[in-house]
Amino acid sequence: MKRNWREIVLMGFILAEFLAVGFDVVFNGSRIVKPIDLGSYVFRWTDLPLMAVTVGFVCYVVYLVVRMVTANFRKGGSAVKGVTRKLNPRYGWFGFFGFVGFVGIPAYMIQGQVWPFFFFVFFGFFGFFYEAKMSCTLMDERFKEEQTRAQLVSYKTGFGLLWAVAWFMGMAGSHIGITYVALIFTVSSSLIIALVLFLNSYLLYKYDTEEAE
Repeated sequence: MKRNWREIVLMGFILAEFLAVGFDVVFNGSRIVKPIDLGSYVFRWTDLPLMAVTVGFVCYVVYLVVRMVTANFRKGGSAVKGVTRKLNPRYGWFGFFGFVGFVGIPAYMIQGQVWPFFFFVFFGFFGFFYEAKMSCTLMDERFKEEQTRAQLVSYKTGFGLLWAVAWFMGMAGSHIGITYVALIFTVSSSLIIALVLFLNSYLLYKYDTEEAE
């Protein structure tokens, strides 16, 4: 299969990231791989490879996401023609960035940082695999009913889980401390958002294929 230049650049960044991590571990004493104490940090030139590659990698991923979103907005007119938008299934691979959220475990244990857990939201991008299977599907009355049904189920599930988390926080929040409250809220809200995004696409695909059978 012929790969376009964006995929080649993405694979190049992934390879470069692995090489930069290896360089930092072997030749730089894992100074950047380990969480950094910004208060006492002193820059060394050996820190530059991993820093530069990581910044470039993050910027490129942001570029791909922004490009995908803007492209989808441009294709929004496909709904007027009565068919679903055409989506490349490769966008579903962005869901693997959700595993970056597990970096929050050492970040929280060592530095008390919770922001890496927000990457769990990317798990919702796995839903693009199912949406891509329904590209250019005729949006008849049956399809619209299934779309509404999928949205209702996913939103009810999300709001139900959010209510459960809010209830737990209200009951136990005063006993567990503000740091744990922030941790639980960040992790749970990120996973709930990802679940709602995924269910929207998965359930619509499931309902449509069941009806087709």
